[in-house]
Amino acid sequence: MKGKKLFYIALCCSLIVILYGCNEKNNRAYLEDRIGTQVSRVYPTKNLEDLFEQFPNGFTIYQTQRKEDVVIDVELKGTEKGKPIEGYVAQISRKSGNEEKKIKIQYANGTFSSDDEEGLRELWPQKRFLFQELTFNKEILSRLDLKNKSYSMKNGDFELGYAVNMPDLNQYFNFESSQRVELSFHGSNSNKNYYYSVVVREKPEAFFRETVSE
Repeated sequence: MKGKKLFYIALCCSLIVILYGCNEKNNRAYLEDRIGTQVSRVYPTKNLEDLFEQFPNGFTIYQTQRKEDVVIDVELKGTEKGKPIEGYVAQISRKSGNEEKKIKIQYANGTFSSDDEEGLRELWPQKRFLFQELTFNKEILSRLDLKNKSYSMKNGDFELGYAVNMPDLNQYFNFESSQRVELSFHGSNSNKNYYYSVVVREKPEAFFRETVSE
């Protein structure tokens, strides 16, 4: 009898700990502190070479834009400070999944360059990353219109989603100045190193993701 009582007490304590953990991490204050503090290490960074101050062992920048018929992927890798940051811009057909165009690019001395400048402008008219234009931190996130949040106790994945009308964001995408879009941030406690994504949705078929990882 005494053993059963101890078992139920231990079970109740375990449930309380689990429930408390869920409530503690799946709340706005915790997630905005967790995400905002880390994302502010990158947003803003005008010069890609300055990312080596945060990630001295190197980093990868990946950006994908899903449009009506194609997906535009941009990837750059910084391997060593003082050397060009190199990568590519590619156009992929959404229907076939085939790569239709691919242009090598590099970033050095504060400038993007390519052997096909015209093709680069066509595929990637912004010719810059979102983190070069916008600032995000926990104070800014706390002032935004929160729409959803989640934290998975299973794998440590977390997300914050907002509805926003931000002039700098709209200018980057060439949206109307009054455009309201979905802005979300994604990360995971399971990642030992830096790995965060910023996602923008104008409409269901129009999707943008920018990820910086080390």
